[in-house]
Amino acid sequence: MPVNIDIRRADPSDVDGLHHLILHTIRTSNAEDYEPAVLEKICADFTPALIAAKMGERDVFVGMQHGHIAGTISLGGDRLHSLFVSPSVQGRGIGRCMVQFLERHARENGVSVLRLNSSITAVPFYQKLGYRLIERHEHAKFPTILMQKSLA
Repeated sequence: MPVNIDIRRADPSDVDGLHHLILHTIRTSNAEDYEPAVLEKICADFTPALIAAKMGERDVFVGMQHGHIAGTISLGGDRLHSLFVSPSVQGRGIGRCMVQFLERHARENGVSVLRLNSSITAVPFYQKLGYRLIERHEHAKFPTILMQKSLA
């Protein structure tokens, strides 16, 4: 079944919607893999001001469904950043569609190997899309998994 989602570049009017989507997604989708205190540390990296700043540094996109932001993803250099899909629509192909969109965008911008730091929660999702594990990173706030995929 085709995914009904329109992906467009995010703009400043999306900041509040992105803030709410990201915090809700972190607190819901990652709750089984991270302690509440760790989740709040992750959420602290997604204040409206920080989201707006990232929009100036990266190519940030939103996936719109029925007039609402269903997901977001961004590209910074050769890095996939910040894929979040609303928990209410996870498992319906939106994340896959957004990653495929970003991979095309990255190729068009000369990226041959796309890298990302995955949460523990998202590793199986990325593996299904062809990303391979490189190494585990122990950050002061929380561990992430470095993954990559050749776009050639």
